[in-house]
Amino acid sequence: MGLKMIKYVGVCLLMLLTGCSEPAIKYSDIEQVKQQLRVQNEFLQPLDTSIASEITLDSKLPFSESYLLTRHDVYRSLRAMDLTKPQQQLADYLSISERFPARYFPWPANINVVENMLSNDLITDQEIAQWIGFTIKQLSLGLESKLKLNKIELNSLKSHVAKLEEIKGISQDISVALESLSDYLSSYTPRGSVGLHGLPNGASWYQSKLNYFAQKTDAPLIWLAKIQNRAEFSKQQRYTQTFDGDHSDSLLEKWLMFNSYELIAGLDWEQSYYNLPLSASLQIEKMSDSDKAFWLAMMETDLGIHYHAWTVQQAKVNLQKRIQMSDKQAAYAVENLVYFPAFSFAFAQLLDNKL
Repeated sequence: MGLKMIKYVGVCLLMLLTGCSEPAIKYSDIEQVKQQLRVQNEFLQPLDTSIASEITLDSKLPFSESYLLTRHDVYRSLRAMDLTKPQQQLADYLSISERFPARYFPWPANINVVENMLSNDLITDQEIAQWIGFTIKQLSLGLESKLKLNKIELNSLKSHVAKLEEIKGISQDISVALESLSDYLSSYTPRGSVGLHGLPNGASWYQSKLNYFAQKTDAPLIWLAKIQNRAEFSKQQRYTQTFDGDHSDSLLEKWLMFNSYELIAGLDWEQSYYNLPLSASLQIEKMSDSDKAFWLAMMETDLGIHYHAWTVQQAKVNLQKRIQMSDKQAAYAVENLVYFPAFSFAFAQLLDNKL
């Protein structure tokens, strides 16, 4: 067993052992948990204002050993609290997510993590460079377990690195680290499927996301049958709302904000600390027919990408078959579905209601 695998197994064993004892840090209420999660993930979702915290810098470096252990303690404290049903569902989802291999992809490709680090005064250039090196090590360790980036993620990381290399006055430490990462990515071969289906245990990972966002435990094929039985798919629908920009936020979140709908507070950095399934479910009755048709098509395409292993082109063709949209808009929507699996199923209640 290699040294890197031994270290990883050690982290897993330590997390297992801490599961049998009291959390290292106790939090008295859910607001304190929310604050600590915001602090821990500030390089993934930058803070608007400073928050006092006992969390060290090591525990903020995305997917480091210290980060994983601290996050585990926070989640355990959360599960021990008296929670509402939506809070309990989110706590369960976050805890289940610890089982899956996000740790092998420490730099989420839809976010320029290093750019966020550079704008933070609490981390040194040397620490940033070390984390970039850590990213290479984790990606390499993932390859040993057949865990690979997809081509969209790979191209996005290359783009982030190229943008960072153009920054004037960047330190030598960071410059060297970025050059090493650039060289590593230039010879990296992505996996064939852009969806979670292409990862070992990816089907289970996707199912866990479906269960949370849909708030039901139906299998993908059941969801697909429900979607395709809808009469709205008998003809192509027109949809005029447009989205653009990067993919740091889900299209689901952007849609809710664009329509000025209320966003319910949550705890997950990937949802920008909103409870998106709950927020979306509260807007079902207010949606226009074109919006409903759009999200039905998004759910179908979501399943195609992550369960049926559709190519990007197949996904775009399907969206444009269902919805009148430009190539650019279809490409944007498909990429967002790749980055945010199952988020579209926040509108799964559409399948239980008549348009």
